[in-house]
Amino acid sequence: MNETAKNNAFEKLTPERKALVERVLENLKNGDGLWQQGWINTGVPASGITGKKYHGINNFYLTLVSIIRGYSDNRWITYKQMEEKGWKFKTDEEGNSLGKGAGVAIEFFELRDKETKKPFDRKTLDGMTADERQEYMDNNVYPVRKYYRVFNADIIDGIPEKEKRVIDPSGINERAESLLDFWNENEAQIIYGGNQAFYRVSTDEIHIPSREMFVDMNEFYATALHEMGHSTGHESRLNRKLNNTFGTEDYAIEELRAEIASLFLEQDLELQVSEKHIENNSKYVKSWYDTISENPNILFTAISDADKMSKYIISKERESEKDKNTEYYAIVQEEMDDGETGYRVYGVMPYGQVRAIIGYTFRTMDALQNEFDNYKSAPAYQDKVFEEVTYDELEQISIKAYEKEEKQAEKEGREIYAPPSVIAAMSVAAVASKPINMAERGIESLTRMTDRDVVERASKTKNGEKFTQLYNGISVLGNEEKDERSLMTRLAMFCGDDKEQLLRVFKSSGQYRDEKPNSFYEKMAQDSIKFIEQVKSGDKAVPVLNLGKTHFGANAKT
Repeated sequence: MNETAKNNAFEKLTPERKALVERVLENLKNGDGLWQQGWINTGVPASGITGKKYHGINNFYLTLVSIIRGYSDNRWITYKQMEEKGWKFKTDEEGNSLGKGAGVAIEFFELRDKETKKPFDRKTLDGMTADERQEYMDNNVYPVRKYYRVFNADIIDGIPEKEKRVIDPSGINERAESLLDFWNENEAQIIYGGNQAFYRVSTDEIHIPSREMFVDMNEFYATALHEMGHSTGHESRLNRKLNNTFGTEDYAIEELRAEIASLFLEQDLELQVSEKHIENNSKYVKSWYDTISENPNILFTAISDADKMSKYIISKERESEKDKNTEYYAIVQEEMDDGETGYRVYGVMPYGQVRAIIGYTFRTMDALQNEFDNYKSAPAYQDKVFEEVTYDELEQISIKAYEKEEKQAEKEGREIYAPPSVIAAMSVAAVASKPINMAERGIESLTRMTDRDVVERASKTKNGEKFTQLYNGISVLGNEEKDERSLMTRLAMFCGDDKEQLLRVFKSSGQYRDEKPNSFYEKMAQDSIKFIEQVKSGDKAVPVLNLGKTHFGANAKT
């Protein structure tokens, strides 16, 4: 860019943006990097009234002003807010107001209606689909950049004292540790060792020296967050160009993005900025100075990108925290063996399996909710939030849980544990696939009149047609074991507690499989008899006979 074009680019900036560029260039010219040494991180700049945090350019600018003026408070308010609260500016030793010339311009965008030129009313979008809203916004609304001035809480008399945070003398930051663990387990793997810190896009790996190689924990965290910022450029995340050659403008700009992103993250995590980390940026200072001097807009693009990078990382942290503290569940309607509809609640078990949370199916929703409330009040769930989702959504959550566990198991070189009961069920299902020959079965194969009577009586019930289909080996419920259990329980209604008769009649049906062990059907018969006894006694909650959704395979990638 020639000198004329360079000057034009600078002159086209708003006065507020010019001031920001000048402050950054002054820091770089003095060899301080983006931030001056000795700066104490006071946290993300925020409204002193609402607590809402400033982001992007506003965060960057307020942080720079705080460094230059030595502010120790991260709260900012407008003059009007100060008046409404009855606060006033502090004065110096000579009685002069500290508020004179201390206002800092904050930019925001107001949406206007192209036709009326008035502020856009979002109620206009009511009733539109997402695509229709986007199309309307693109064609009928435009942004107008506006400014207002804010003042730091350090110079305001009457504002409540800011709560002081307790800093761990060891330098360990629990949120930062949790974020690093999450990123390593779910995003880019973090490999410790060696004497260099870098991100390798080809393998999606962050390499960082061991912790003891750093002067202090602040330097370690700053370095890790800087490399984490680079890793957001992977094609599976924010998809930036990362294979830049050292010494080029593109390389310097990516380093600028990552450095600003690490600042934003350090603020959010309430970390102190390491002086050593600032010194380590000296190799980029001249390149940054030349690049920003040449085209000031690069600074604003880098700030915008860094804001996206830090927000992406923090959003992942919040998702992780929500998943840790949330128990997802789904309530499903299922047909019980007597043909009536029941209700059952499912959740995601360890290692990602979808399983019934309570070992009972309920005839009424009220009965289920009462029992579920007792379940949720258990000490193990005191700090948990329960969130109802659809069964399909629950399966997707379970798949994510399984994939997370699979990835972690792969890193640790171990197999994913599956309970023995699941392995057994899968084994049984694996052998139960041979077609049934009804030539030697059916009611004609029964030699006892009492056994034939059971079949005839069951076929004449309200759901007799379904019974006949099951008895003849037809799949009614879409699952082999569910069909078996359904028929077994329908027969149990007419066998009383005679398990031997129940098994004889069942073995005459098309649901019986010779390949399965006798113990499998004996247990099924026993469960069915118990089920019918409780149904006849009028219990609202009856034992689940595994007729519901098992769904181990749904998240086992089978």
